[in-house]
Amino acid sequence: MPMKARRSTSAFTLIELLVVVAIIALLISILLPSLNQARRQARAQVCKANMRSLGQAALTYVTEYGVYPPSLTNYANGLTPSTVALRWEAGKDWLGIGDQAGPYTPGDPANPNSGNPRGFHMAPTLGLLFKTINNEKVYLCPDDKPGPVQQNTLLGGGGNGKFSYTMFSQFGMAAPEKFVTRLADRTSGPSRGAGPTLTRMPPRPMSEAPLFVEEHPTGINAIGPSAQGLNAHMEGNFNTDLDFVVSRHPSGSTRPGIDPVTTQRREFYQESTHIAFADAHVESVRVNYGYGLTDVRPQAAGGQGLPGIPHNANGLLWYYGFEWRESETLSNGTVEYYVVRAK
Repeated sequence: MPMKARRSTSAFTLIELLVVVAIIALLISILLPSLNQARRQARAQVCKANMRSLGQAALTYVTEYGVYPPSLTNYANGLTPSTVALRWEAGKDWLGIGDQAGPYTPGDPANPNSGNPRGFHMAPTLGLLFKTINNEKVYLCPDDKPGPVQQNTLLGGGGNGKFSYTMFSQFGMAAPEKFVTRLADRTSGPSRGAGPTLTRMPPRPMSEAPLFVEEHPTGINAIGPSAQGLNAHMEGNFNTDLDFVVSRHPSGSTRPGIDPVTTQRREFYQESTHIAFADAHVESVRVNYGYGLTDVRPQAAGGQGLPGIPHNANGLLWYYGFEWRESETLSNGTVEYYVVRAK
């Protein structure tokens, strides 16, 4: 009997157990946000490492061939119909898939030129950089998950779970020393526009030329049924006023914006994107996604940008000091660099 009495006095009461459970729950609630943030930071570092690998592979290509690898636009700007037709073939550009016209259709994994776009099932193994990278996971950001594309959001929903990165097409087939800088700003009068008072900016180093970016899913095949769900994908081209970056990585600040549902102004968490430059270094850049197809711009450039300057691929090039120029006609009528010539 004394032994039983001693045992009963050493047991936990119900209140004591509830207090312990409450303390554990409180600690979990405190630690969970920190753990989630740490996971996001880790995924962001993996994404930066992926882009660094792409940049280093592109540098290896430059060392071997003297120019950066071609994009699909280089074939679209070809000098002969046979060259232009290669735009739709698989394995001709850095990513390895052809361009897409119309709805997505599945292809035969054993046939690189089947389906629409061609080579999708085998990409990125057919890409011109894959022999250097040799790892399909490098082409996908850990935060880019398959799923429906969400319009007017920082993340844009998911991609197709296969590609996350794309290349500024104007640098395809270009030697680093031939990157075209933009016209300098006017010192007085209108800020932009053609005219004799504008001069071209001096050459920029490779460390300031953006080469690879994370593209927003709503900028890919944005017309027709291929714009939604698993059919939206990176085609490897980042150009003109239709393509813009995704903003999915933590940066720890807020900014005002327009809610896409209520159209009311409120504060949004300011995320960042990654850009790999021509010298293979990678930077995290804060961008403002203004809930429109053309409203992405680095925070350092003023967020909403300047009149006449698009907040997209062209805007990013302008900000970094380059001009959108995929070919140049010389005085003798020939086209110089940026264009793939037929063999």
